[in-house]
Amino acid sequence: MKALVYNFNILTYLAAKSLGKQFPSFYYGKLSALSLKDLAEPTLPNEDWIKVKPIYAGICGSDLGAIFYKTSPAMTPFNSFPSVLGHEVVGIVTEVGKKVKNIRVGDRISVDPYIGCEVRDHHPLCPACEKGMHSLCRHTGGTEKFGPGMILGFSNELPGAWGESLVLHHSMAIPLPNDISDKIAAIIEPLSVGLHAVLRQPPQHGDHVFVIGGGMIAYSVIAAIRLLDIDCQITSLSLLPYQKELALQLDVDEAYTSRDELESFLLKLPSTTKHKPAIGKDVYRGGFDAIYDSIGSAESIDDALRFAKERGKITLVGCAGHLKNMDWTFIWANELSLLGTHAYSKTESWQGETLSTQQLLLKLIEQKPSYPLEKLITHEFSLDQYKEAIIANVERAKAKSVKTLFRFA
Repeated sequence: MKALVYNFNILTYLAAKSLGKQFPSFYYGKLSALSLKDLAEPTLPNEDWIKVKPIYAGICGSDLGAIFYKTSPAMTPFNSFPSVLGHEVVGIVTEVGKKVKNIRVGDRISVDPYIGCEVRDHHPLCPACEKGMHSLCRHTGGTEKFGPGMILGFSNELPGAWGESLVLHHSMAIPLPNDISDKIAAIIEPLSVGLHAVLRQPPQHGDHVFVIGGGMIAYSVIAAIRLLDIDCQITSLSLLPYQKELALQLDVDEAYTSRDELESFLLKLPSTTKHKPAIGKDVYRGGFDAIYDSIGSAESIDDALRFAKERGKITLVGCAGHLKNMDWTFIWANELSLLGTHAYSKTESWQGETLSTQQLLLKLIEQKPSYPLEKLITHEFSLDQYKEAIIANVERAKAKSVKTLFRFA
């Protein structure tokens, strides 16, 4: 079968870091860690597993982070390569182990890609997995039965979806209702990230909410708020006009690409004022009730800290890494709540019901079938076109890309 293999090693890393800015192909060309190969089709590890043929597989920011060596070194103990990347997937079940219940050949599924204790067949469950927080499993550094790996595609024992076949533990399968399209099913994973972030610190009735970013996760946060029917006002800040337009289509109240325009709106919020310090950027009194930062850069976090009102809530959905010269004054001066969020959970609580993030998401989508989630999918590529797919993600202004998919069917 054809598969896109990522193989991190020091030589390709040093070459890309030295020459990648002048020659971007060092990240995804012949001399990179990424290559399209012919591999043997995977076999079931045991009778608790299933085999799946992908229909669509998404390209995620974490995949691009690996390809362009932007992931923090702090996460390297929890990955192992070489591996086939890809953890956003919808596919058809082609083989089922004898011990698997409630999944049949021919079923269409999405995937929960996290490699927790159940996938590892590790007992007893770690404290995180016991509470349903499998994305925070304590054994991602490896166990006797299963080596390092946090997520499908970032483990050399569990290759991902950028190939023509993959195997999964039965607990990773998410059965899909018939009225959920293949394209929406392909983005269940990133949509769940946004939904989990909102549920960790939900806006309150009447809140002014600020969403930073023009990528898939920012739009997933916006979609989650609207699908949950939380009555609040959403303001979006992105870089490019097409990103602003998409935010408006997803029903934000205001969308800006200019920081000056955003500041003008900010100063219209109740009792919000601007002040000039002796040195440095302007500071504010008042501001937004809740802020979701989907970028995680020093600049975006600085904006979040400055634009949050007293006792405001900031949720970090973007994967922040090493950040230099950050001014954390506003955390204590305004008594802000800063919360990090990662992936999703098997035990979300909403309106008196407890279920997984993905189950809740599917339920919400079925309740609002006209909400324009498919607009988030801007490009489709064959696996042979992987270089073009990566370039479309890098050159966003030119390609007008949000979510790009590999198409297998």
